Amino acid sequence: MLSPLPAWPDVLLYPLLAAMLLWVGLTVIVGSLNRRSPWPGRVALVAVLPLLAMAHHELWVVAHDASIAGAYRAFVAGTFIWAWHELAFYSGVLTGPWRKPCPPEARGIKRFGYALGTHLYHELAVLAEVVLMLWLLGGGTNTLGLLVFALSWAMQHSAKLNVLLGVPRLNVELFPPHLRYLGSYWAPRMPSGFFIPSVSIATMLAIMLWLATWAHRLDPSGVRLALLASLVTLGAIEHWMLALPARRTVAVASSVD
Repeated sequence: MLSPLPAWPDVLLYPLLAAMLLWVGLTVIVGSLNRRSPWPGRVALVAVLPLLAMAHHELWVVAHDASIAGAYRAFVAGTFIWAWHELAFYSGVLTGPWRKPCPPEARGIKRFGYALGTHLYHELAVLAEVVLMLWLLGGGTNTLGLLVFALSWAMQHSAKLNVLLGVPRLNVELFPPHLRYLGSYWAPRMPSGFFIPSVSIATMLAIMLWLATWAHRLDPSGVRLALLASLVTLGAIEHWMLALPARRTVAVASSVD
C-alpha cells in the first residue's frame, strides 16, 4: 500500500515538534541522571540496554521503508542510540584514558591532544556504532537513523571544538561533578576563526534542508528531510548561542558555607 501524501503540518510542523521534544527531553534525562553522581546514569545505561537493542532492530526493520511512519521510526531510533552514547559519556563509562584537568603548560596541539584523551573511548564507540548501523542497514534506502546519529555527532563536536578554541559563553556548571575537570580545557574569550565557518555551514545546511523539504512537500521524502532540517536547525541555534555575551554573575557569600 502506498504511503498517503503528506499535508503541510506533516512536513512543516510535526517533524519540528518531534525533534524538539526528543532533543529537550533526552537532554534533560541525561543531565538529570548525572547531576550529582555518575551511578544513576550508569544504572540507567544498563537498564535501557533492551531499548538500545530495540532501537537497532528498528533501524534494520525500516531499512527499506520509505513511508512517513518509517521516517519517524528511524529518527527516534537514531536519536535514542545517540542519547545512549551521550549517557555513556556523561556517566563516565565511555570517556577516555585522560581523566584529569588540562596541564597548565599545555598549549596548541598538546592541549588538543589532552582534550582528545578525555573523549577517546567515546569516539571509538561512535565509530563502532556507525559500522554496526551500516551493517544493519544492508544497503537499505532509509538511512535516516544513521544520518541522525552522524549529524548529532558532527554538530556536537563542532560545538566542542569551538568551545576548546574559545567562546565568550561557557556553562561549565552544567557538567556533572565527575566531569568538571573538562572545564579546564576551555577559556572564555572572543570566538576563534573557526566559529564563523562552522556556524555558517550549520546554518546554510539547515536552510538548504528546509528548502529541499518544501520542494518535496507533497512526497513522503519531505518528512525525512524535515526531520533532518529540524535537527540541524537545533544544532545551528546551539552554535549561535555560544557567541552570546558571557553572563555577569555576582558572587554572594552564604552564611551556610
